Amino acid sequence: MAKFRIWLQAALGMASVSLVATTSAAHAWTRTGHAAIGFVAEAKLKTDNREVWNKLAEILDGAEFYDEAVAGWADDVRTAHPELIHTVRIPVLGAVPSASDPACIADQPEVSCADKAIAHYAAVLKDANNPRQQRLEALKFILHLVGDLHQPLHGSEPGGAQDKVLIPGGILNVDANGAALASDVHAVWDYAIIKRHGLTAVQLGRQLWDDATLAPPTGLTPRDWAVESRNLAKKYIFLDPVTPSANDAYKVLACGGRTGIACPAAARTMPADYETKNYYLVSYRLKQAGLRLAEYLVNLMGT
Repeated sequence: MAKFRIWLQAALGMASVSLVATTSAAHAWTRTGHAAIGFVAEAKLKTDNREVWNKLAEILDGAEFYDEAVAGWADDVRTAHPELIHTVRIPVLGAVPSASDPACIADQPEVSCADKAIAHYAAVLKDANNPRQQRLEALKFILHLVGDLHQPLHGSEPGGAQDKVLIPGGILNVDANGAALASDVHAVWDYAIIKRHGLTAVQLGRQLWDDATLAPPTGLTPRDWAVESRNLAKKYIFLDPVTPSANDAYKVLACGGRTGIACPAAARTMPADYETKNYYLVSYRLKQAGLRLAEYLVNLMGT
């Protein structure tokens, strides 16, 4: 774990169980994780930039960033916004494309990736002439999408939705009768790792905020955050087809999506500590997302 922490900080210096297993794959961090990100961002703003927080509080009209209905709202309205996807799909196999190249759906230019959507809603939020409700929705989109881009599988292609895994004793891997149940690895990262930690959104947010040893760097752009996520997925989630590593037991095949590689029909059995082993990376990215969200809003609203 200590070695992992050292590498990570250096590298980044630049419903029911069955229902969750089938629906959470597209919803990064779940409402708990997104609300915890909101808690960190709100705490940072209230501590360091009350003026900006007061502007945002007026738009929120009594709500808080850590209200799950606020932090999770963008997932609730997905069907009403088919033009927006909550990812930036950067291939883990091959080179990172330039920011000007399509990184989501190359043959659907009308679809906006999360990084482009953040820029769009930033302009809506910044314009004080827009109606409060319109600015509130823009703020909720930004809050959510900044969090999404920090989930490793929301920056990568593939996104792990077709990689089936079995984790002995895993949160998503036992049905109501106690029988083994396969889930996809994306759902594990969206839901199970946070759920295994066992805290409410406010408890988790406070723990992240209070942990002075968890000090991720901030800065960079939404596109950069997605590239970071892609790199983390490449290193910690997907098998390297060329260079084996000592942690390959914890990794899955980069398959499905637009890779052209068929995923195995059988679920891959992962080590029993998969969820706990990966919690540090999750907590690091949650706190980083909260700090960056606060910084982004200061840069946007502080002038």
